[in-house]
Amino acid sequence: MIFALILSGAVIIVLAILLFRQIREKKKMMIERNLNQRQKAALKQSLEMLMEHSSDFYFRYNRQGYVNYASSNVERLLGYAKSDGDVHFKDLITDNPINQTVFRHIDDLFKLNFDIIKPYFLEIYDNYGDRHMLEIFETPHIDDHGNVSYVNAIARDLTGMYKAEMGLKESERQQSLILDAIPDPMFMIDRELRYMDYKIGNEEDLWYRPSEFLGKRIRDVIPSPLNYAFEEACQKAFDSGKLQTLEYDFGEGESQRFFEGRVIKLNESRLLVISRDISSSKRLEKELRKAKEAAESAAQAKSNFLATMSHEIRTPMNGVVGMISLLSETEMSEEQKEYVETIQASSDTLLRIINDILDYSRIESGKLAFEENLFYLKKVIDDSIGLVRFEARKKGIIINSMVDESVPNFIRTDRGRLRQILLNLLSNAVKFTEHGSIILSVQALETTERHVELLFKVKDTGIGIPQNKLNNLFKEFTQVDSSHSRKFGGTGLGLAIVKRLVKMLHGKVTVESEVGVGTTFSFSIRAKLAGKVSAKEQMENPDVKMVESTEEYIAEDYPLQILLAEDNAINRKLSMLFMERMGYIPDVATDGLEVIKKVKEKKYDLILLDIAMPKMDGYQVVEIINNLDEEQRPLIIGVSANAFKGDIERALAAGMTAYLVKPIKFNDLREKLIEGYKVIQEAKA
Repeated sequence: MIFALILSGAVIIVLAILLFRQIREKKKMMIERNLNQRQKAALKQSLEMLMEHSSDFYFRYNRQGYVNYASSNVERLLGYAKSDGDVHFKDLITDNPINQTVFRHIDDLFKLNFDIIKPYFLEIYDNYGDRHMLEIFETPHIDDHGNVSYVNAIARDLTGMYKAEMGLKESERQQSLILDAIPDPMFMIDRELRYMDYKIGNEEDLWYRPSEFLGKRIRDVIPSPLNYAFEEACQKAFDSGKLQTLEYDFGEGESQRFFEGRVIKLNESRLLVISRDISSSKRLEKELRKAKEAAESAAQAKSNFLATMSHEIRTPMNGVVGMISLLSETEMSEEQKEYVETIQASSDTLLRIINDILDYSRIESGKLAFEENLFYLKKVIDDSIGLVRFEARKKGIIINSMVDESVPNFIRTDRGRLRQILLNLLSNAVKFTEHGSIILSVQALETTERHVELLFKVKDTGIGIPQNKLNNLFKEFTQVDSSHSRKFGGTGLGLAIVKRLVKMLHGKVTVESEVGVGTTFSFSIRAKLAGKVSAKEQMENPDVKMVESTEEYIAEDYPLQILLAEDNAINRKLSMLFMERMGYIPDVATDGLEVIKKVKEKKYDLILLDIAMPKMDGYQVVEIINNLDEEQRPLIIGVSANAFKGDIERALAAGMTAYLVKPIKFNDLREKLIEGYKVIQEAKA
């Protein structure tokens, strides 16, 4: 009995211990379960936080290719909300060829048809239509039956890196295309100045073998002294990073070849050397240089010929024009006056043709320079009309001028060139107008503080010009109709010269015409405003002077001892007659030696010196006179038929005070004598 009680008690104790242990184990398991849940929750929270701030995102897709779950940061990265529901791969992927195997990959993955799961690339559209390149890392979820129920995946956005890589590849492709397009041999040079690589279309086409250069130094390949120049260029390219060029040649005579080397720094250890064969261009350059020299020689010969022609024609023309001028002032019958007027018109035409040819030659040779003058614009207009008025009256044509109030009285530009333009256009208008009128109008288009743009129009009622001929109107040696040349004469240079001169005056010329109605030539110029004209300018400028006497007899007001040096008898007589009308009785010398003799024997105020004289020319005379005592030196006015600007500049540089071009006009000579007197008086003061 007692034993039974003891045994029962022991059993109860054992059972109690076992129950306690069971309770303790359950409690422990519960604690562990709670701990695991908290750890999993914490881990999940940490992962979610990590994913949220990561450029990677988590997603899950099933066997059918539907993405049925994505981490919350997918909205930030791609614009898709977690609430969008199932999205199929086909709605996401782009047409990039890289996506062609994605569905086969999914099928293999769910069939467990793989050894190792490797990451792959996938390009998709985001919710805004932009492309993203993703790198996908996957882990299949296998259920209790050994089947893949879904796939866990992490996507890494490599779009920026992908674009950079693609850009680099495209850049390399383009560079390769560019290099392939360059036909010149190219060499890669290292820091040791060794040939490391080369590129050439066909090595067999070269007279040398680039493949034999590899591994060798420049000095071992290129002969001296050229190798030193090449090495220097390479070193400069490495040091400065700037392109270096040099020219070199190989061979002699007909086999000589010329090259241009370009050295370009690629990086700190590599240079690119491009070698271009320039033999053809060198030969062409040589031929062009010879052609240029030949052209310059021909131009100089032409210039010399024209200068000679100018002198030889102008010299007798001086006598013709001058004598006609004097003859026209004598008592004559009406018939004789008509003859003289015909001779005068013909001589004026001849002189105009000579001037056209000389002006065109100067324009072509670039020797026609711009000279800025201050002048009274209305006077230039009136003078230009006056020169053609006689011919117009013979044809019964009325010529008028209309100057707008906006046009300033005084301007600064090239007076001579403006007068030449006006005279050419007016002469043309008179030539091609049989009846009616010619109107020269001027208006100011734009006026600023310092400049004015003027518009000139010469409108006639002449024969007109066909529309299909207007484009050729300003071309050299061209006339509208060959019959016009026979009927009206001319060189076909006038309008070509006008166009060049207008351009020189910073303007342009246009023409409007209707056959049988008339023609209007318009041209603009840009001139400086004169501002306030000083009294000195008024006195000294022949176009501006306001107080100067216009009387022919001036010797009493401007007394001068004059020596006339002229070897041509007719021109000498003409100059004598001109000066006698002014009240002067000059001494005469017929050659350079006689001039020097007379100057040493008598004190002269002024010499009217023909430059082309026998025994001693004008320049030699001036040189000797300049070495005389200052009190014995007279002023010298050079006279020549050479009308080129270079001739005038040479004369003035030699020490002449002024220069007159033959044929000499009375008023021009008169003004030069007055100016000479003023210079003498200023020197005395």
